[in-house]
Amino acid sequence: MLRMPAVITRIEDLPPAQVYLVAGPAASGKTTFSTQLAHHLNAAVLSMDHYFVDEDAITIEHDEIYGVAPQWESPEAYDIHTLGQNIKELLQYGETLIPRYSFVANRRVGHQAMHLQPNQNLVIEGLYPIRCEQFFRAYAQSIVKIFVVADLDIRRARARVRDVEERGKSIEVFDARRHFVELGERRWVLKQERDADFVLEIHNGFSYDEFFGRG
Repeated sequence: MLRMPAVITRIEDLPPAQVYLVAGPAASGKTTFSTQLAHHLNAAVLSMDHYFVDEDAITIEHDEIYGVAPQWESPEAYDIHTLGQNIKELLQYGETLIPRYSFVANRRVGHQAMHLQPNQNLVIEGLYPIRCEQFFRAYAQSIVKIFVVADLDIRRARARVRDVEERGKSIEVFDARRHFVELGERRWVLKQERDADFVLEIHNGFSYDEFFGRG
């Protein structure tokens, strides 16, 4: 029988763990949730956005309507080897050097130090932490996997703001970019939900204050 992840509606639904994996499609709210979860737990956050490979290494997607474009949603767009090594060092030694990625230049531009205090929880968020679980399970004492979902219309609106205002992308290429994003989500990202332990549904009425029992 196919196991279905449980839907969570409050922080008490989540069991304690050393590592929390927060996955979900682009602009679903996983980064905001991870930040709030980390604040609640006094945990450190590691984003998979640091681990994109340089643009010239990205697989090129061909489409009859939009032509060709780099497929950034592919699992191959990430430097999983370095991600696994960094997580190992964080969990074993409490410190590591993680990549610094520029979304304007679409390439790695250096490294930055990251520290994990003794007994501090680690939240790993991005498109594929659940898919990548096998690369660092040996180093984690316990893992909880959370898949964040949101309506497609909500995600499209959020993505427009993020890509144009926060990442400096051109508004003219947004529709083509979203087309390839949604292709990638259907092929790879959304399949992680079946491997999650829990699902968090982000909708217009969702309240982080209610979820975390604040106020």
